[in-house]
Amino acid sequence: MVSGGKVAWIGRRSEMPRVGRKVDLGGAVLGPGLTDAHVHLYAIAASRLNLDLGGPDVDAHDALLARLAQGAVTLPEGAWVMATGFDENRLRDPRYPTRAELDAAVPDRPVLVRRFCGHVALVNSAALRVLGLGDGTGDPEGGAFGRDPDGRLDGSASEAAAEAIFRAVPRPDAKLLARALRATIGDAAALGLTAAVEAAIGFTDGFPAEFALWQGLRRECADLPLRLGFMHRLDAPEAAAHGLRPTPDPDWQAITLKFFADGIVGARTAAMTEGYADGAGHGYFMRPEPALRRALAEAHEAGWQVAVHAVGDRAVALVAESLEAARRAHPRQPAAPHRIEHAFRVAPGLLPGLRDLGALVVTQPSFLSRMNRSIHAAFGEAAGTCYQARAMIEAGIGYVPSSDAPTGSISPWIGVADAMDRGASAGRPVGPDEALRAPEVLAAYAEGGARAMGHQGWRGRLEPGMAADLIAIDRDPTGAEAATMRGTQVLLTVVRGRVVHDRLHGGRLHDAAGPTERPAR
Repeated sequence: MVSGGKVAWIGRRSEMPRVGRKVDLGGAVLGPGLTDAHVHLYAIAASRLNLDLGGPDVDAHDALLARLAQGAVTLPEGAWVMATGFDENRLRDPRYPTRAELDAAVPDRPVLVRRFCGHVALVNSAALRVLGLGDGTGDPEGGAFGRDPDGRLDGSASEAAAEAIFRAVPRPDAKLLARALRATIGDAAALGLTAAVEAAIGFTDGFPAEFALWQGLRRECADLPLRLGFMHRLDAPEAAAHGLRPTPDPDWQAITLKFFADGIVGARTAAMTEGYADGAGHGYFMRPEPALRRALAEAHEAGWQVAVHAVGDRAVALVAESLEAARRAHPRQPAAPHRIEHAFRVAPGLLPGLRDLGALVVTQPSFLSRMNRSIHAAFGEAAGTCYQARAMIEAGIGYVPSSDAPTGSISPWIGVADAMDRGASAGRPVGPDEALRAPEVLAAYAEGGARAMGHQGWRGRLEPGMAADLIAIDRDPTGAEAATMRGTQVLLTVVRGRVVHDRLHGGRLHDAAGPTERPAR
């Protein structure tokens, strides 16, 4: 029974108190709503306005280049060709398109291809000219421009170099983007998400533009179908200069500052102790190590929850050490634990320290299928040590699954399935000993996600007194196989006791006396 936005009673039908309205679930399985603790809703919305290179029909370079050429024909004169969703691992020949190939496909206007991860940009010669980039352009700190054997720019850019390009290109129309963002949030609710954390305001189009759009959405839409949390991609002094402070609003939370310690596996920019198996180096940090330590300490001291993108084992170790030092220097009990995002590789000896630190490890199970080819290429026989789950839980570390969409799949059900079969649907499983059962993953999505937002104790479980953030699904996860969970359909989503998605009745709820119309929101 639900009353006042909370779960008021759970029990047998024969013992049910009198209620004013009944909902017939038709045998569906009821459970707590899920939290995506790390997602880029803004980036997903922006990608809706761009050319999509992520479809199954884009499986070769010829198809990719043809899609760019076709997209260019539809645009006004002088407009950029903006494309997203590119993933070389889906191509038969897994490599980036060359600058010459991009020039041949679209010779007369700028092209920008954003790799699905958001850490790599690919541009043609026309774009380089407009951006004022030439062969003599130096690499920025924490990033690099790709070059051919003769030292000429090859059109690729990673990390800080890619970010500079993303900031310089034309931004999408704000009204169209706001509309796409509302649609993205609605889609997330239909997947069974009742809360989500926007994982870095400023990562896609820069902090001022993204922050302004989110604030406009808040003014215009007082009753969104998700509880939202936000990470600001700012250092603590920058946040203070913007007049920002931790705000633990249950529906519009902003308690977190987001930092990037290193890069990603796909671009071989994640900071590793040992070199990559394919000889692509050791990766690197996004800023000098002393500066990163100082930034994390300042954020902790200022009262923020600290979330750090740390992929390689060298980055994870540095972040753990820095957060522990910050905690010792300024002891405090945060409302929400600090967070390490991704933790793709963690040295085995570090697990006890992570447990004692009390930080959460926020991972993305759908990477196991989405990046299956890249993981095995990067780590070879050591791939099985990537993205630990079972080992984290058994060590007593707070394990929180999430999507990092659009890099991973925004569907939590694909995440659940990948956590169960360790990416076997896309190739060799990655560390099959780390596999979890469906109920374990769902509990981590629900209760672990709530804990990541500091909502533990009042959201994330189906118990009397807890928030009525609920979902009904079309199958029982108890004992289910990964393939079964991958096809899960969410039939009903309830947030704050209100229906926000309804496939059961087409918006029709039922009073005890008979059917009553109520539009699904």
